[in-house]
Amino acid sequence: MSELSSTIPTVTANVLERVLVFGDLAGLTESQRLEYYRAVCDSLGLNPLTRPFEYLRLNGRLVLYATRAATDQLRSIHGISITGVQIDRNDDLISVTVRGRTRDGREDVEIGVVSVSGLRGEALANAEMKALTKAKRRLTLSLAGLGWLDETETETIPGAQHVTESQLASLPNGIQELRQKLADAAKNLPEDSPLRAQAREAWKSGDVEAIEQILSIIEEASKHQ
Repeated sequence: MSELSSTIPTVTANVLERVLVFGDLAGLTESQRLEYYRAVCDSLGLNPLTRPFEYLRLNGRLVLYATRAATDQLRSIHGISITGVQIDRNDDLISVTVRGRTRDGREDVEIGVVSVSGLRGEALANAEMKALTKAKRRLTLSLAGLGWLDETETETIPGAQHVTESQLASLPNGIQELRQKLADAAKNLPEDSPLRAQAREAWKSGDVEAIEQILSIIEEASKHQ
């Protein structure tokens, strides 16, 4: 792992700022996304070659979610053990509550809920296992101090779309360049300027017309400073 880590670049301040401020990876170039992805893996001690994170389109933003590879590795890294499991059936729902702790003694509780309406036999048993898996992975991410979505949660989020490699490759460079220009312009605005919020919303929307409009306003305002 140390050999792998030595090959991973440190994410630049510009890339990190854009991700943290706007919460969207869509505006990054392919190389910047790879840089950020590897830096995240490096900071958590995860092997990027196992694809611990994948991409999700959520509320117009491109975000990362944790896969099984991430939670399995995090459980080992932090010495997370499951200390208790409780399974409850309530009408058409199965809820599983799990308790766990890290090797340094920190404890937490998480829950996984799955609908079992109309399920019987093997399908019902699979639903129970799915609820247990969801609870264990949520517990792992929580004890690891991460607010990432787990892949078992993404299935139930309305409008969430998994993004394939080909879809990533097809993200328009023109939009990325325009977003970069807007991000650079917004950084020069005073901290209390209302244009900062407007720029952030336009950046998130990815709407070319909205971005160009706020860019024009910012450029005009800069002339009178």
